[in-house]
Amino acid sequence: MRTTPSIASRPLAAPPPFELAIALTGEDRVAAAMHLYRDLIATRRRNVLIVTGIALLLITVGQLSTSWGGRGRGDFALMGRNFLDALSGPTGILLATFALAGGIAYAFFGISTRRRLRRWYRNEGLATAIPCSYRLHEAGLDGSEPDHRSHIPAWRLRQLADGPEHFFIEIEGVDDLVALPRRDLSAEQQAHLRDWARFCIGQAKPSDTDAAEQSATEPADEAPLDLRFRLTPEDRTAMALRQQERFWPRSRLLRRTAFGLVFALLLVPAVMLLLWSIDPDRVPVAFALPLFAEMAVKTFWPITAGLCGLVLLGHFATPLFMRLNAKSLGKTLHRRASDDEVRVLISPEGVTSRQRGIESRYDWAAFTGIERRGEHIFAILRRGDPLLLPARVLNSDQMQLFDRLAATHIGRPGEAA
Repeated sequence: MRTTPSIASRPLAAPPPFELAIALTGEDRVAAAMHLYRDLIATRRRNVLIVTGIALLLITVGQLSTSWGGRGRGDFALMGRNFLDALSGPTGILLATFALAGGIAYAFFGISTRRRLRRWYRNEGLATAIPCSYRLHEAGLDGSEPDHRSHIPAWRLRQLADGPEHFFIEIEGVDDLVALPRRDLSAEQQAHLRDWARFCIGQAKPSDTDAAEQSATEPADEAPLDLRFRLTPEDRTAMALRQQERFWPRSRLLRRTAFGLVFALLLVPAVMLLLWSIDPDRVPVAFALPLFAEMAVKTFWPITAGLCGLVLLGHFATPLFMRLNAKSLGKTLHRRASDDEVRVLISPEGVTSRQRGIESRYDWAAFTGIERRGEHIFAILRRGDPLLLPARVLNSDQMQLFDRLAATHIGRPGEAA
Protein backbone atom coordinates (compact mmCIF):
# COMPACT_ATOMS: atom_id res chain seq x y z
CA MET A 1 0.00 0.00 0.00
CA ARG A 2 1.64 3.20 -1.17
CA THR A 3 0.98 6.61 0.33
CA THR A 4 1.75 10.18 -0.65
CA PRO A 5 5.39 11.28 -0.64
CA SER A 6 6.85 13.13 2.33
CA ILE A 7 5.80 16.67 3.09
CA ALA A 8 9.19 18.04 1.99
CA SER A 9 8.44 17.09 -1.63
CA ARG A 10 5.15 18.94 -1.89
CA PRO A 11 4.93 21.68 -4.55
CA LEU A 12 5.33 25.31 -3.58
CA ALA A 13 2.28 26.47 -5.54
CA ALA A 14 -1.19 25.13 -4.91
CA PRO A 15 -2.64 23.16 -7.83
CA PRO A 16 -5.83 24.61 -9.36
CA PRO A 17 -9.13 23.28 -7.99
CA PHE A 18 -10.65 20.39 -9.88
CA GLU A 19 -13.76 18.25 -9.63
CA LEU A 20 -14.32 14.51 -9.74
CA ALA A 21 -17.57 12.70 -10.49
CA ILE A 22 -17.79 9.03 -9.52
CA ALA A 23 -20.38 6.33 -8.96
CA LEU A 24 -19.82 4.73 -5.55
CA THR A 25 -20.89 1.08 -5.57
CA GLY A 26 -21.25 -1.53 -2.86
CA GLU A 27 -17.88 -3.05 -3.82
CA ASP A 28 -16.27 0.37 -3.35
CA ARG A 29 -17.75 0.56 0.15
CA VAL A 30 -16.44 -2.93 0.92
CA ALA A 31 -12.94 -1.94 -0.24
CA ALA A 32 -13.12 1.25 1.85
CA ALA A 33 -14.14 -0.67 4.98
CA MET A 34 -11.40 -3.26 4.42
CA HIS A 35 -8.83 -0.46 4.18
CA LEU A 36 -10.20 1.64 7.04
CA TYR A 37 -10.33 -1.25 9.52
CA ARG A 38 -7.37 -3.23 8.17
CA ASP A 39 -5.62 -3.19 11.56
CA LEU A 40 -8.71 -4.53 13.37
CA ILE A 41 -9.22 -7.18 10.68
CA ALA A 42 -5.58 -8.26 10.98
CA THR A 43 -5.96 -8.55 14.77
CA ARG A 44 -9.10 -10.69 14.44
CA ARG A 45 -7.30 -12.86 11.90
CA ARG A 46 -4.39 -13.42 14.28
CA ASN A 47 -6.86 -14.31 17.01
CA VAL A 48 -8.01 -17.25 14.88
CA LEU A 49 -4.51 -18.71 15.10
CA ILE A 50 -4.30 -17.97 18.82
CA VAL A 51 -7.62 -19.70 19.58
CA THR A 52 -6.69 -22.65 17.38
CA GLY A 53 -3.31 -22.95 19.11
CA ILE A 54 -4.91 -22.87 22.56
CA ALA A 55 -7.41 -25.58 21.55
CA LEU A 56 -4.64 -27.80 20.17
CA LEU A 57 -2.56 -27.26 23.30
CA LEU A 58 -5.44 -28.18 25.61
CA ILE A 59 -6.20 -31.34 23.64
CA THR A 60 -2.53 -32.32 23.67
CA VAL A 61 -2.13 -31.66 27.39
CA GLY A 62 -5.31 -33.61 28.12
CA GLN A 63 -4.06 -36.60 26.14
CA LEU A 64 -0.65 -36.43 27.82
CA SER A 65 -2.34 -36.39 31.21
CA THR A 66 -4.41 -39.43 30.23
CA SER A 67 -1.33 -41.26 28.96
CA TRP A 68 0.59 -40.41 32.14
CA GLY A 69 -2.20 -41.56 34.43
CA GLY A 70 -2.66 -44.98 32.87
CA ARG A 71 -0.85 -48.20 33.60
CA GLY A 72 2.88 -47.81 34.04
CA ARG A 73 2.62 -44.38 35.59
CA GLY A 74 6.08 -42.89 35.87
CA ASP A 75 7.37 -44.77 32.83
CA PHE A 76 8.07 -42.00 30.31
CA ALA A 77 8.73 -44.48 27.50
CA LEU A 78 5.35 -46.12 28.05
CA MET A 79 3.67 -42.72 28.28
CA GLY A 80 5.24 -41.76 24.97
CA ARG A 81 4.02 -44.94 23.29
CA ASN A 82 0.52 -44.41 24.68
CA PHE A 83 0.53 -40.83 23.44
CA LEU A 84 1.68 -41.85 19.96
CA ASP A 85 -0.96 -44.58 19.87
CA ALA A 86 -3.58 -41.99 20.81
CA LEU A 87 -2.40 -39.73 17.97
CA SER A 88 -3.18 -42.50 15.50
CA GLY A 89 -6.71 -42.75 16.89
CA PRO A 90 -9.52 -40.34 17.82
CA THR A 91 -7.17 -37.83 19.47
CA GLY A 92 -5.15 -37.49 16.28
CA ILE A 93 -8.31 -37.05 14.25
CA LEU A 94 -9.50 -34.38 16.69
CA LEU A 95 -6.17 -32.52 16.52
CA ALA A 96 -6.12 -32.70 12.74
CA THR A 97 -9.72 -31.45 12.57
CA PHE A 98 -9.01 -28.43 14.78
CA ALA A 99 -5.77 -27.65 12.94
CA LEU A 100 -7.46 -27.90 9.55
CA ALA A 101 -10.45 -25.82 10.64
CA GLY A 102 -8.17 -23.12 12.11
CA GLY A 103 -5.98 -23.07 9.00
CA ILE A 104 -8.97 -22.75 6.68
CA ALA A 105 -10.51 -20.00 8.84
CA TYR A 106 -7.20 -18.11 8.86
CA ALA A 107 -6.59 -18.51 5.12
CA PHE A 108 -10.11 -17.43 4.12
CA PHE A 109 -10.62 -14.78 6.82
CA GLY A 110 -10.29 -11.90 4.36
CA ILE A 111 -12.74 -13.51 1.93
CA SER A 112 -15.28 -14.19 4.70
CA THR A 113 -14.92 -10.61 5.97
CA ARG A 114 -15.61 -9.24 2.51
CA ARG A 115 -18.62 -11.53 2.23
CA ARG A 116 -20.05 -10.29 5.52
CA LEU A 117 -19.50 -6.67 4.46
CA ARG A 118 -21.25 -7.29 1.15
CA ARG A 119 -24.20 -8.78 3.00
CA TRP A 120 -24.28 -5.83 5.41
CA TYR A 121 -24.27 -3.21 2.65
CA ARG A 122 -26.86 -5.20 0.71
CA ASN A 123 -29.14 -5.35 3.77
CA GLU A 124 -28.67 -1.62 4.33
CA GLY A 125 -29.52 -0.79 0.72
CA LEU A 126 -26.00 0.45 -0.07
CA ALA A 127 -25.10 -2.07 -2.77
CA THR A 128 -26.39 0.06 -5.66
CA ALA A 129 -24.29 2.75 -7.32
CA ILE A 130 -24.66 6.25 -5.83
CA PRO A 131 -23.51 9.31 -7.82
CA CYS A 132 -20.98 11.40 -5.88
CA SER A 133 -19.00 14.49 -6.78
CA TYR A 134 -15.94 15.96 -5.09
CA ARG A 135 -14.22 19.30 -5.41
CA LEU A 136 -10.57 19.26 -4.37
CA HIS A 137 -9.01 22.64 -3.68
CA GLU A 138 -6.34 24.33 -1.61
CA ALA A 139 -8.55 24.54 1.49
CA GLY A 140 -9.52 20.88 1.50
CA LEU A 141 -12.21 18.68 -0.01
CA ASP A 142 -15.91 19.30 -0.65
CA GLY A 143 -18.18 16.32 -1.24
CA SER A 144 -21.71 16.08 -2.56
CA GLU A 145 -24.14 13.22 -2.98
CA PRO A 146 -27.94 13.15 -3.06
CA ASP A 147 -29.31 15.15 -0.08
CA HIS A 148 -25.87 15.35 1.58
CA ARG A 149 -22.96 17.80 1.35
CA SER A 150 -19.70 17.79 3.31
CA HIS A 151 -16.48 19.72 3.79
CA ILE A 152 -13.16 18.42 5.11
CA PRO A 153 -10.43 21.03 5.73
CA ALA A 154 -6.97 20.28 4.42
CA TRP A 155 -5.42 20.14 7.90
CA ARG A 156 -7.73 17.22 8.81
CA LEU A 157 -6.44 15.07 5.94
CA ARG A 158 -3.96 12.38 6.97
CA GLN A 159 -2.77 10.70 3.77
CA LEU A 160 -3.65 9.53 0.29
CA ALA A 161 -3.36 5.74 0.19
CA ASP A 162 -2.81 4.27 -3.26
CA GLY A 163 -4.54 0.88 -3.52
CA PRO A 164 -4.80 -1.56 -6.43
CA GLU A 165 -8.27 -0.38 -7.51
CA HIS A 166 -8.92 2.70 -5.35
CA PHE A 167 -7.44 5.85 -3.92
CA PHE A 168 -8.29 6.32 -0.23
CA ILE A 169 -8.21 9.80 1.30
CA GLU A 170 -7.84 9.20 5.03
CA ILE A 171 -9.09 11.69 7.61
CA GLU A 172 -7.33 12.45 10.87
CA GLY A 173 -9.17 11.59 14.08
CA VAL A 174 -12.31 9.96 12.63
CA ASP A 175 -13.16 6.47 11.42
CA ASP A 176 -14.03 7.57 7.92
CA LEU A 177 -12.39 8.10 4.56
CA VAL A 178 -13.12 9.02 0.96
CA ALA A 179 -12.83 6.17 -1.56
CA LEU A 180 -12.14 7.09 -5.18
CA PRO A 181 -12.35 4.15 -7.62
CA ARG A 182 -9.64 4.20 -10.29
CA ARG A 183 -12.13 3.13 -12.97
CA ASP A 184 -13.78 6.56 -12.81
CA LEU A 185 -10.52 8.54 -12.94
CA SER A 186 -8.47 9.24 -16.03
CA ALA A 187 -4.66 9.21 -15.94
CA GLU A 188 -4.67 13.02 -15.92
CA GLN A 189 -7.11 13.11 -12.99
CA GLN A 190 -5.01 10.62 -11.04
CA ALA A 191 -1.89 12.75 -11.56
CA HIS A 192 -3.82 15.87 -10.51
CA LEU A 193 -5.07 14.04 -7.42
CA ARG A 194 -1.52 13.15 -6.38
CA ASP A 195 -0.36 16.75 -6.89
CA TRP A 196 -3.27 18.01 -4.77
CA ALA A 197 -2.49 15.49 -2.04
CA ARG A 198 1.21 16.43 -1.96
CA PHE A 199 0.26 20.05 -1.43
CA CYS A 200 -2.70 19.73 0.95
CA ILE A 201 -1.89 16.75 3.15
CA GLY A 202 0.35 17.71 6.03
CA GLN A 203 -0.77 21.30 6.24
CA ALA A 204 -0.73 22.69 9.75
CA LYS A 205 -3.92 24.02 11.29
CA PRO A 206 -4.11 27.81 10.84
CA SER A 207 -2.46 29.39 13.87
CA ASP A 208 -5.24 31.94 14.30
CA THR A 209 -8.04 29.37 14.24
CA ASP A 210 -8.91 27.07 17.08
CA ALA A 211 -11.73 24.75 16.14
CA ALA A 212 -13.15 24.47 19.64
CA GLU A 213 -13.22 28.25 20.18
CA GLN A 214 -14.66 28.81 16.72
CA SER A 215 -17.45 26.35 17.43
CA ALA A 216 -18.20 28.01 20.76
CA THR A 217 -18.47 31.52 19.27
CA GLU A 218 -20.82 30.61 16.45
CA PRO A 219 -24.36 31.98 16.98
CA ALA A 220 -26.52 29.51 18.85
CA ASP A 221 -29.82 30.83 17.51
CA GLU A 222 -29.20 29.84 13.88
CA ALA A 223 -31.15 26.60 14.44
CA PRO A 224 -34.01 25.58 16.73
CA LEU A 225 -31.83 22.83 18.20
CA ASP A 226 -28.14 23.33 18.93
CA LEU A 227 -26.68 20.19 20.54
CA ARG A 228 -23.07 19.80 21.69
CA PHE A 229 -21.55 16.63 23.07
CA ARG A 230 -18.54 14.36 23.04
CA LEU A 231 -18.89 10.72 22.09
CA THR A 232 -18.06 8.25 24.86
CA PRO A 233 -17.07 4.56 24.62
CA GLU A 234 -20.66 3.72 25.59
CA ASP A 235 -21.96 5.74 22.62
CA ARG A 236 -19.69 3.90 20.21
CA THR A 237 -20.67 0.60 21.86
CA ALA A 238 -24.34 1.39 21.21
CA MET A 239 -23.55 2.05 17.55
CA ALA A 240 -21.58 -1.19 17.19
CA LEU A 241 -24.29 -3.21 18.98
CA ARG A 242 -26.97 -1.82 16.70
CA GLN A 243 -24.98 -2.87 13.64
CA GLN A 244 -24.44 -6.38 15.02
CA GLU A 245 -28.10 -6.81 15.94
CA ARG A 246 -29.16 -5.67 12.48
CA PHE A 247 -26.70 -8.12 10.92
CA TRP A 248 -27.95 -10.91 13.20
CA PRO A 249 -31.69 -10.17 13.64
CA ARG A 250 -33.83 -12.46 15.77
CA SER A 251 -35.31 -14.18 12.72
CA ARG A 252 -31.88 -15.07 11.41
CA LEU A 253 -30.80 -16.41 14.80
CA LEU A 254 -33.93 -18.57 14.94
CA ARG A 255 -33.25 -19.94 11.46
CA ARG A 256 -29.66 -20.74 12.39
CA THR A 257 -30.81 -22.51 15.56
CA ALA A 258 -33.46 -24.49 13.67
CA PHE A 259 -30.91 -25.65 11.09
CA GLY A 260 -28.50 -26.53 13.89
CA LEU A 261 -31.09 -28.65 15.71
CA VAL A 262 -32.03 -30.48 12.52
CA PHE A 263 -28.34 -31.17 11.87
CA ALA A 264 -27.82 -32.42 15.44
CA LEU A 265 -30.84 -34.72 15.24
CA LEU A 266 -29.87 -36.17 11.85
CA LEU A 267 -26.12 -36.45 12.36
CA VAL A 268 -26.07 -39.84 14.16
CA PRO A 269 -28.63 -41.47 11.82
CA ALA A 270 -26.68 -40.13 8.83
CA VAL A 271 -23.40 -41.58 10.13
CA MET A 272 -25.07 -44.94 10.85
CA LEU A 273 -26.62 -44.96 7.37
CA LEU A 274 -23.24 -44.19 5.83
CA LEU A 275 -21.56 -47.04 7.71
CA TRP A 276 -24.35 -49.43 6.72
CA SER A 277 -24.10 -48.44 3.05
CA ILE A 278 -20.47 -49.60 2.93
CA ASP A 279 -21.59 -53.23 3.16
CA PRO A 280 -25.41 -53.38 3.02
CA ASP A 281 -25.48 -57.15 2.33
CA ARG A 282 -24.07 -57.95 5.76
CA VAL A 283 -27.19 -56.64 7.55
CA PRO A 284 -30.43 -56.70 5.53
CA VAL A 285 -32.66 -53.64 5.67
CA ALA A 286 -35.38 -55.53 7.53
CA PHE A 287 -32.97 -56.09 10.45
CA ALA A 288 -30.94 -52.90 10.07
CA LEU A 289 -33.75 -50.42 10.64
CA PRO A 290 -34.90 -51.80 14.03
CA LEU A 291 -31.25 -52.19 15.07
CA PHE A 292 -30.43 -48.59 14.12
CA ALA A 293 -33.48 -47.30 15.97
CA GLU A 294 -32.53 -49.24 19.11
CA MET A 295 -28.90 -48.04 18.97
CA ALA A 296 -29.99 -44.43 18.45
CA VAL A 297 -32.34 -44.53 21.45
CA LYS A 298 -30.20 -46.55 23.88
CA THR A 299 -26.59 -45.90 22.86
CA PHE A 300 -26.20 -42.69 20.86
CA TRP A 301 -28.82 -40.44 22.45
CA PRO A 302 -26.20 -38.70 24.71
CA ILE A 303 -24.32 -37.57 21.58
CA THR A 304 -27.51 -36.22 20.01
CA ALA A 305 -28.57 -34.56 23.27
CA GLY A 306 -25.13 -33.01 23.68
CA LEU A 307 -25.15 -31.59 20.15
CA CYS A 308 -28.64 -30.17 20.64
CA GLY A 309 -27.51 -28.66 23.94
CA LEU A 310 -24.56 -26.96 22.24
CA VAL A 311 -26.85 -25.54 19.55
CA LEU A 312 -29.27 -24.16 22.16
CA LEU A 313 -26.39 -22.81 24.24
CA GLY A 314 -25.08 -20.99 21.17
CA HIS A 315 -28.53 -19.53 20.52
CA PHE A 316 -28.93 -18.07 24.03
CA ALA A 317 -25.25 -17.05 24.32
CA THR A 318 -25.12 -15.17 20.99
CA PRO A 319 -26.76 -11.96 22.34
CA LEU A 320 -24.31 -11.95 25.25
CA PHE A 321 -21.36 -12.43 22.93
CA MET A 322 -22.64 -9.63 20.68
CA ARG A 323 -22.84 -7.25 23.65
CA LEU A 324 -19.34 -8.19 24.82
CA ASN A 325 -17.95 -7.83 21.31
CA ALA A 326 -19.69 -4.48 20.84
CA LYS A 327 -18.28 -3.23 24.15
CA SER A 328 -14.76 -4.24 23.16
CA LEU A 329 -15.17 -2.73 19.70
CA GLY A 330 -16.61 0.48 21.14
CA LYS A 331 -13.57 0.94 23.38
CA THR A 332 -11.21 0.23 20.48
CA LEU A 333 -12.95 2.70 18.18
CA HIS A 334 -12.95 5.32 20.93
CA ARG A 335 -9.18 4.98 21.33
CA ARG A 336 -8.70 5.34 17.57
CA ALA A 337 -10.77 8.52 17.29
CA SER A 338 -9.92 11.97 18.61
CA ASP A 339 -11.94 13.35 21.51
CA ASP A 340 -13.54 16.22 19.59
CA GLU A 341 -16.73 18.04 20.46
CA VAL A 342 -19.58 17.22 18.09
CA ARG A 343 -22.06 19.96 17.32
CA VAL A 344 -25.40 19.06 15.72
CA LEU A 345 -27.72 21.80 14.45
CA ILE A 346 -31.29 20.71 13.68
CA SER A 347 -33.65 23.07 11.85
CA PRO A 348 -36.61 22.88 9.45
CA GLU A 349 -34.07 23.08 6.59
CA GLY A 350 -32.12 19.99 7.66
CA VAL A 351 -29.41 18.69 9.98
CA THR A 352 -25.82 19.91 10.18
CA SER A 353 -23.05 18.07 12.00
CA ARG A 354 -19.71 19.72 12.80
CA GLN A 355 -16.65 18.18 14.35
CA ARG A 356 -13.40 20.17 14.53
CA GLY A 357 -13.50 21.61 11.04
CA ILE A 358 -15.39 18.75 9.39
CA GLU A 359 -18.93 19.66 8.39
CA SER A 360 -21.77 17.53 7.02
CA ARG A 361 -25.10 18.96 5.93
CA TYR A 362 -28.10 16.68 5.44
CA ASP A 363 -31.43 17.55 3.88
CA TRP A 364 -34.41 15.95 5.60
CA ALA A 365 -34.87 13.79 2.51
CA ALA A 366 -31.62 12.02 3.45
CA PHE A 367 -33.31 10.48 6.53
CA THR A 368 -35.74 7.57 6.56
CA GLY A 369 -36.65 7.41 10.24
CA ILE A 370 -35.74 7.81 13.90
CA GLU A 371 -34.82 4.83 16.04
CA ARG A 372 -34.49 4.89 19.83
CA ARG A 373 -32.37 2.32 21.63
CA GLY A 374 -32.04 2.88 25.34
CA GLU A 375 -30.24 6.17 25.95
CA HIS A 376 -29.41 6.74 22.30
CA ILE A 377 -31.28 8.17 19.33
CA PHE A 378 -30.35 7.11 15.80
CA ALA A 379 -31.36 9.31 12.88
CA ILE A 380 -31.43 6.70 10.12
CA LEU A 381 -29.88 7.85 6.86
CA ARG A 382 -30.98 6.60 3.48
CA ARG A 383 -27.31 6.10 2.59
CA GLY A 384 -24.62 5.56 5.18
CA ASP A 385 -24.34 5.04 8.90
CA PRO A 386 -27.01 6.69 11.08
CA LEU A 387 -26.44 9.94 12.91
CA LEU A 388 -26.09 9.24 16.65
CA LEU A 389 -27.59 11.58 19.24
CA PRO A 390 -27.10 10.67 22.91
CA ALA A 391 -30.38 11.27 24.74
CA ARG A 392 -28.44 12.77 27.65
CA VAL A 393 -27.77 15.98 25.68
CA LEU A 394 -31.47 16.78 25.21
CA ASN A 395 -33.63 18.10 28.00
CA SER A 396 -37.38 17.54 27.98
CA ASP A 397 -38.16 20.68 25.93
CA GLN A 398 -35.46 19.88 23.39
CA MET A 399 -36.69 16.30 23.14
CA GLN A 400 -40.23 17.50 22.41
CA LEU A 401 -38.92 19.92 19.78
CA PHE A 402 -36.81 17.17 18.21
CA ASP A 403 -39.83 14.85 18.09
CA ARG A 404 -41.92 17.56 16.40
CA LEU A 405 -39.24 18.25 13.78
CA ALA A 406 -38.73 14.56 13.12
CA ALA A 407 -42.48 13.91 12.90
CA THR A 408 -42.92 16.82 10.49
CA HIS A 409 -40.03 16.08 8.14
CA ILE A 410 -39.43 12.31 8.50
CA GLY A 411 -42.35 10.61 10.20
CA ARG A 412 -43.19 9.48 13.69
CA PRO A 413 -40.10 8.56 15.74
CA GLY A 414 -40.02 4.81 16.29
CA GLU A 415 -38.81 2.57 19.04
CA ALA A 416 -36.25 -0.14 18.41
CA ALA A 417 -37.68 -3.58 17.86
